[in-house]
Amino acid sequence: MDALLHEIIARKEQKGWASLDDFVLGPGQGVSAPEVVSQPGWSLFGLDKGRGIALFVEIDPSFDLAKSPFVFADQHRLARRMLTVPLQALPELANRFPEPKSVIFIFSIGRCGSTLIADALNAAPQVWSLSEPDAFSTLIMQQYYSGERLDFPPEQVVELIRACSRLLFRPPEGAGRSILSVKLKSQSLFQADLFHRAMPAAKFVFLYRDGVSWCHSVYQMMRKYGTPALLTGDDRTLTWTCFTAASDQAFLRQHVDIDAPEVPAELALAPAWVANMTEYNRHLQGGVPFLALRYNEINTARAPSLHRLFAHCGLPEGFVAQALNAFDHDSQAGTKIARDVTSDRLDAAQLLRLAQIIESHGTLGDAGLRLADIYS
Repeated sequence: MDALLHEIIARKEQKGWASLDDFVLGPGQGVSAPEVVSQPGWSLFGLDKGRGIALFVEIDPSFDLAKSPFVFADQHRLARRMLTVPLQALPELANRFPEPKSVIFIFSIGRCGSTLIADALNAAPQVWSLSEPDAFSTLIMQQYYSGERLDFPPEQVVELIRACSRLLFRPPEGAGRSILSVKLKSQSLFQADLFHRAMPAAKFVFLYRDGVSWCHSVYQMMRKYGTPALLTGDDRTLTWTCFTAASDQAFLRQHVDIDAPEVPAELALAPAWVANMTEYNRHLQGGVPFLALRYNEINTARAPSLHRLFAHCGLPEGFVAQALNAFDHDSQAGTKIARDVTSDRLDAAQLLRLAQIIESHGTLGDAGLRLADIYS
């Protein structure tokens, strides 16, 4: 395999999904990819279709990525060296490593307790739970090159999901972890059918929350990240791209004048919530065997919610009591969106407008919607 090993000279600010451009690299040295990746500390970072490479980074082997609120961020923060491997060689490379006994995929709409749930699953001693490794994200949110989005063909996505699942499964030696759980970024929902095709035996979970409180929470998150309250240009495009995996903006045009000089940030969020609910139902009706858990109940009926989750995933429910400890701390502590980081809030008039947009979609637009799943 024509792999290149680079020293990392400096880090750049991450502005999107995992990319070669996140670092300043030294000259590449030709190496054997299997020999490098098999060494402790190496993990899959991202995929780059534009350059035709997969990216691996080396971090201190003593750091357990299962303890990371966001795997992609800690990989970036701790990386010492980078390995680039030809993308077409990734499936062959993956076949050289053991696969997990089973896999759990956690899909979500974001801002609905998904980081907490990923943490809770680590209470089961056989589970190694990762929160937002970016290799899967770059399958659907590949960066734009020369103004053109480079989508992976569906069959290649299926093949790469299998390879990424195997290559990401690098639990600490001797830990006895045999099950891989992956909390995916929200955009991956739009490829849930391909995840099911790739790994039909996996367990599928979808987390969501009521529409108005989701919009409010996302608005606060956006403000914490520095997104302006009035969207223009690239900020406007990026907001819709992030929350709908770059879906057709025709849906957004029904509710927002996207050609206006400025668009209030919150007005793009209500249509995005409906778009995600629509996408979930499409996949459920298409045969993806989802358990749906709503944040409202996760937060108020904690033990019953975790019992449902553990039963669905085939995990011993005796570990639910330990998993409940995840509620005792902020699962995103130390990040830009931690609870103790304050931000602007929406006022009553803005919240009413959001509710009206959501309710205009009939049954699906019910802000108190309870989604069906394979059990209902």
